[in-house]
Amino acid sequence: MLESKGKLIIKDKARKSMHGRHPWVFSGAVNAVSEEIVKGDVVDIIDGRGGFFGKAFFNPESQIVARILTFDEIECSLDMIRARLERAIALRKSLPEYDQCTAWRLVYAEADHLPGLLVDYYSGYVHVQFHSAGWEPVKKDIVAMIAELTGCIAIFDGSDPEMRHKEGLYTVNETIYGDEPPDNISVVEFGRKFDVDIKKGQKSGLYLDQKFNHQNILRFATGRKVLDCFSYTGGFALAALDGGCDSLTAIESSDAAVAQLEINVALNRRGSEDVKVITGDAFEILREMADAGERFDMIILDPPAFCKSKTAIVKACRGYKDINRIAMQLLSPNGILVSCS
Repeated sequence: MLESKGKLIIKDKARKSMHGRHPWVFSGAVNAVSEEIVKGDVVDIIDGRGGFFGKAFFNPESQIVARILTFDEIECSLDMIRARLERAIALRKSLPEYDQCTAWRLVYAEADHLPGLLVDYYSGYVHVQFHSAGWEPVKKDIVAMIAELTGCIAIFDGSDPEMRHKEGLYTVNETIYGDEPPDNISVVEFGRKFDVDIKKGQKSGLYLDQKFNHQNILRFATGRKVLDCFSYTGGFALAALDGGCDSLTAIESSDAAVAQLEINVALNRRGSEDVKVITGDAFEILREMADAGERFDMIILDPPAFCKSKTAIVKACRGYKDINRIAMQLLSPNGILVSCS
């Protein structure tokens, strides 16, 4: 079901990128395509001289016309996909910290040679995201593989609507295997307890790619007055509490996230910390704090993406500059700024 259906011929200027094993072919790099191929097909990537560069999922409706499956002249098959899923899951399970957390990102899309596929595990429940049209014809097969390899109770498809829209795909938000997951799933991250909503939460419920950055906060937070901006449901905030901060102020604009953050804080309070949760715009609140002369020993900035396209670069740079500048004004002498982008 993943055999090549035709050819995509790249322009000469794209050969360098392909030699460098870039996982995508953009629309501007395409010279011609076989007439018979359609969205979701697997195609051979070649240049004008017939040189082979790889096999990829094809989508003429996306700016990313091709997502590379392999750079080798091998047969693409469901057995190949299964082997890659097995390898990705085994890699995460081999980490020495694996048993300290019940929530993990098991599959990292292109990084695991599974373009546009994300698989997150939460205490027996799986959240998947299919962001490539190539997965649509074999989606049921992939779901069955994930269910078998993880032994999960249920699989929820919460694919990012914006990413799906860019691929010309319909929005999905539904349980596709097993029974409906509960509204709150209890997970543990290095001893810290979280209630997670994988059906309505941002991303897949937690920012699992920040897991080790959360843990790094512990060694800096002890005895400090901490300000956590864009806190969401408390990944960094709970780590600061776990690290023994004297006080914690968390800022989050989403009412739903604040409600979850307060639940998570209650699950992890040691009893003596001064904790304050503020609902509102972080930019405005930081300016008010600066005007009032407030100071913090540690400030954490983990804002949402300011730049999702080339046209937003100038505005995004201004936003990153402003939020970091204001945060620096609020830092005590010898304070620590944790800034994520």
